[in-house]
Amino acid sequence: MSQQASHGNRFGFDSNVFENNQSYPGFVRYWEIGEYADLMRDLERFLNAVLETKQVPFDIRNQAGYQRAVRNPIGYSGYRSLSGFMSQCGAWMDLYWLEYAYSADFQLFFDCFMQHRFSQVFSNGTLSSNVDKAVAADLYNNFIGCLRTEAVHRGVRKSLFNWRGNLGSQEASIRRYLNTLYERHKKLLPVRIDLSYFDYAADDHDALERTSWTRETNGAWTSVLSNAPIGDGRPETRARIDPLVAMEDRDLFFGNRRGADRALFDPMVGHICKMEQGGRHRANHFHCIFFFDPEQVRSDQLPVLKDDIADRWSRVTRRQGLTFDCHERRDQAELRAQGRWAIDAIDCSNPVQVARLTDYVAWYFAKDDGQMVRVKPFPKSQTLVKGR
Repeated sequence: MSQQASHGNRFGFDSNVFENNQSYPGFVRYWEIGEYADLMRDLERFLNAVLETKQVPFDIRNQAGYQRAVRNPIGYSGYRSLSGFMSQCGAWMDLYWLEYAYSADFQLFFDCFMQHRFSQVFSNGTLSSNVDKAVAADLYNNFIGCLRTEAVHRGVRKSLFNWRGNLGSQEASIRRYLNTLYERHKKLLPVRIDLSYFDYAADDHDALERTSWTRETNGAWTSVLSNAPIGDGRPETRARIDPLVAMEDRDLFFGNRRGADRALFDPMVGHICKMEQGGRHRANHFHCIFFFDPEQVRSDQLPVLKDDIADRWSRVTRRQGLTFDCHERRDQAELRAQGRWAIDAIDCSNPVQVARLTDYVAWYFAKDDGQMVRVKPFPKSQTLVKGR
């Protein structure tokens, strides 16, 4: 993949005093298990410290005619030191795919980094060893200041507030949808299944190339294959990282219901599916609840329907898909004793059963537990889908 991004210089740096980033030919470098998640997690921590504190990473001192960079104390409880993040900024650009839509803070970082002279102290995502440390630290201080100034200019804080606030709209939408189901059906049989992926890619087709960015002599940035050191050499399944692939798998799963899996969809009267990024490796996955008509499903047919869901997901994901039956939770007895178990068949005329199911689904599918999707293939891509 080769992409170009051209950025004008907004921050007063118009000379290229450092070597351009270089890319080197070699083997195809794939994202390995956990790498993407680690970079994303650290970028979140960095941006949180930038936007929520007034830290200045380094104090630049003149000593005996030379400049020396001294780390400033953090001074803010609960936040990481910005000085410790300086060397990682180049590697975070590996998270950037030109045509994808990012949360406002991530897009802020990518845009500012490519426009700022600080980016020129990196080569292939690594802080260059031939750059004076005090010069690099001074540029980094300036870069942090530019991020904060541009964040105000763009209204990043408000954008993030609205992004998280969208969960309230999702909850209201879920409640309206469920009320429609209750009005149309006398009884409902909810089936909670989570859809995910195997950790490791089966082959190169299910792996994702890791790309970096290099700056050309004309100032344009070009996407190139990454030369990051390899780890165990085992690629992570692409759909766990790339939201486009994951959403395409989801759409394939819910599409073409008149084909070979008609027996699964005929008794299905509704579904809700929410995409999240979570777990130890921040992998894409889907929380689903399927609603069946109990009058069309005998008790002995329910395990077959669950198997059909698992088989269809496996097929549309090229045998890379996994499922988890939430009805097999080990703490089910405890939840029942606490009155918190909500996914049994319900009588839609019973207000207690209806309220319990509604509150559970609206809470679970619109919760903020750090798993909201920060990158989408298109600005209007939907992480929450509902339907028959």
